Amino acid sequence: MTGTTDDSTVLKAIADLAPMWLPGCEVDTEDRTVEVGWGRGALQMSAVVGLGEIIDRCLQLPQQLWADQIEAWLRAVVAEGELATEEHRYGDVAVRQRAMLLQRGWSARTAGPVADALIPFGDHFEVVVFIGTANDYRRLTVVRRSMLGLGDPDVPSPVQLTLTHIADLRPVEHEGFSVLRREDDPLVSMAIVDRDRLLPRASIGLGVLVGVPRLSEVAYCDADAGQDVADRLAQYVADSYQDATDRCSQDLYWLQGDRMVQIPITLATPPAVVLPAALLPSPRRTWLRHLLEQVFRR
Repeated sequence: MTGTTDDSTVLKAIADLAPMWLPGCEVDTEDRTVEVGWGRGALQMSAVVGLGEIIDRCLQLPQQLWADQIEAWLRAVVAEGELATEEHRYGDVAVRQRAMLLQRGWSARTAGPVADALIPFGDHFEVVVFIGTANDYRRLTVVRRSMLGLGDPDVPSPVQLTLTHIADLRPVEHEGFSVLRREDDPLVSMAIVDRDRLLPRASIGLGVLVGVPRLSEVAYCDADAGQDVADRLAQYVADSYQDATDRCSQDLYWLQGDRMVQIPITLATPPAVVLPAALLPSPRRTWLRHLLEQVFRR
C-alpha cells in the first residue's frame, strides 16, 4: 500500500473514471463490482465483475498511475467478455479446461492487465489454466473463469482433466535415465503433478532427479543413480531446452515425495551436477538401489 491510501480512494477513482472510458458501465462501490457490456448489433451481453483485482493493483502503485491502470483493466475485462462469448462456439468450455506446469513467475512476466487463473506449485513452478480452443490453448483469466461459471463446485477440475489426458504416457529409456514425451503436447509437463502414477520412484527411497526442459517433455533418473547418469541427464535437459519452442526450465531438481529442491549445475562443458552429500554413492545405497531395481523389473 502506498502511504495512507485505502480501498475507498481507489473505488472513488474507478467510479469517477469508468463511465468516461466505457459509457454505460455501472460501478457499485458498496458491492465493489462493475457491470460492463459488449456485443454487436442485437447481440448484447453484460457481466458483473468484482473490483478486487484492480483495487489491489492500484494500491501497489503511485496514485498518478491509477488512471492508466484502471482504463487498461476495464478494456481488458470487455475483451475477456468477448472471448468468453467466442469460446462457447467450440462446445462445452468446462470440459475443455487444461492445466500446464510452467516456471514460477511465467504468468507475472507474460500476463496482460487481467490476472491469469493459476495454482501455486512449490517454489519453482506454477500451474496455469488454459482453455482448449480449436487447435490451440488460450490462457484462462480469473475474470473469464467467473464469466464462464468455471469456479462453480460442480465444474470439472482442469488439473484432473489434464492428468486424465496424460495418463497413457509411458517412459522411454535413454542413456540411463527415462523420458516422458509427446510431441506438440504441452500438457506432458503436468507429469510432475501426477508423480504418484507417472513418476512412482519419486516417492520411493531418495526419489528422483528430474528436469522439465519442454512443456512436452519430462526427463528423470533415480536420485542416487550416480554422477555419470546425473551429468548425462543434465546435458540432455540443457540440449532439449536450447532447441525447444515450448521451453519450460533448463534446471534440474531433486524430487522426493512432496519436496522439490533445485540442484546446482556447473557451467562447464559438458555440465556437471553438484550432487548433495545425501545422493553421493555409498556401498549400502548401491546395494539397496540394486534390490529395488530387481523388484520393479518383476
